[in-house]
Amino acid sequence: MNEHGFLESTKQFALYLSELQNGLDPESYDLLLRILKGTNEALVHRNTDIDIALSPREQELFTPEFGKQLQQLLTLLGPLGAQTFVDVGTSTGTDPDQSDSERERLRREVEAIAKASGLEP
Repeated sequence: MNEHGFLESTKQFALYLSELQNGLDPESYDLLLRILKGTNEALVHRNTDIDIALSPREQELFTPEFGKQLQQLLTLLGPLGAQTFVDVGTSTGTDPDQSDSERERLRREVEAIAKASGLEP
């Protein structure tokens, strides 16, 4: 990514983050910032997995819509080598088979994002 592309991506990231700040309730926005902090840690310490444990309340806040907003925000970071995987299946009491299928769907989605970003999964 050239400097102009980086600056434009940074601008879009900041604008979308501002939209989310205005559109999310304070608890959800705090969760978003905590996840972004964890993502930053993962980027700083490349090739290191960072787990962000969610409290039961945070798991409730992590709705499919919240996940889509988070994914859209992280996509604006560009091909920095970050892969995000969310595993909420067994900890939220969902059916184990559904959890496995959800994990597989997320794995395929992350691979598709990585390929689209020019990364090899």
